[in-house]
Amino acid sequence: MKDKSLIAYSVILVILCAGFVVGAQMMGEQGAYLAQGYMMTPAIAALITRLFFYKPRFQDAKLCFGRARDYLKYWIFALGITALSYGMYTLLDAIRWDFTGQVFLDRLAEQFAATGQNITDTLPPGFTPRMMLWVFTIGGLTVFNIMPGLISGFGEEFGHRGFMFPALYSIKPWIGFIVGGLLWFAWHVPISFMIPQTAEMPGWASIPNYFILAVGSVCTFAYLAYVYVKSGSVFITSIAHITMNNAAASLSYFVIVQNQLLANLGLTLVMLVLVVVMFVKKLFVFSELSYGESL
Repeated sequence: MKDKSLIAYSVILVILCAGFVVGAQMMGEQGAYLAQGYMMTPAIAALITRLFFYKPRFQDAKLCFGRARDYLKYWIFALGITALSYGMYTLLDAIRWDFTGQVFLDRLAEQFAATGQNITDTLPPGFTPRMMLWVFTIGGLTVFNIMPGLISGFGEEFGHRGFMFPALYSIKPWIGFIVGGLLWFAWHVPISFMIPQTAEMPGWASIPNYFILAVGSVCTFAYLAYVYVKSGSVFITSIAHITMNNAAASLSYFVIVQNQLLANLGLTLVMLVLVVVMFVKKLFVFSELSYGESL
């Protein structure tokens, strides 16, 4: 049956994720180092499933590098989505801009001081913290996206979009997008147990915040699924994904979050509008998407 491979993928993924979360809890503060390994769990689960539980193996895995112009196209789209998101944060008064980046640098210096270090001593001779800030800002918007996108981004895309989405879509398209997006959101939740959370939020906001994040995850999942199918390359999708993450991080150096709930709402609204427009234009009908029989 078709769903055997999907079940196998799900079971393997749950076991892998549980192992990383338990390991992180046992390691205490050092458990955050396991977060990068956790990001590879979808790819590992998909690899095992394709080898032992999926008849076509890697024939439909879209492991080709794709068209060069698509890398540029979806990189620009990702930067545009990030810019719109920060525009929405500003309209909602969720953030306050600090174009000097001094608040970020002061915070970073405090973190180094807490460990008995001086941030300047960790930099190359003649390299100032402000120079470091601009290098990371420009790099996050451009070249720093390349290798992280092909490594950490691949960890998610090869599993979530490259295997789970086509499997769910073959059942029903809405299952592929909505259920797939919710499962993707659920996969992210354990990361909060591995990485210390700095955003403060009142207790009453937890339920609406999770709802907002879930809706945003479904929309982002749908957009990345579109990139995966239309580009025909898991690598292009990885770059599109990591560009949004890195671009958001680059701009975060120059803002002070005043309301995390409103910030999450702003991102969700941008992605929701994008997906609604794409749905109206019938861009989510994938006649070229295939999913083979399991063993």
